[in-house]
Amino acid sequence: MYSSVFSRSALRARAVTRPTRSDVYHWENVDGSHLPFSTKSRVGLAVKMTTFLGFGFAVPFIGAWWQFHKAGKPFYKPGPPPA
Repeated sequence: MYSSVFSRSALRARAVTRPTRSDVYHWENVDGSHLPFSTKSRVGLAVKMTTFLGFGFAVPFIGAWWQFHKAGKPFYKPGPPPA
């Protein structure tokens, strides 16, 4: 039993002390190089962010409308509340 514990701990210690390669994870230190989109055009960035965030905000409301639509009930009925 003890031999298997010692052999596993020796293997684990050897695996931990293995040097890691830092050249695989190198990025140039330039503004915007770590982002998956371009930040050069301010108007384009504003349009993309507004679309992305606006759609994310609208999803729950679209889902609520769809559930009411499936049930056959109006989502919004103007006028005074029913008595």
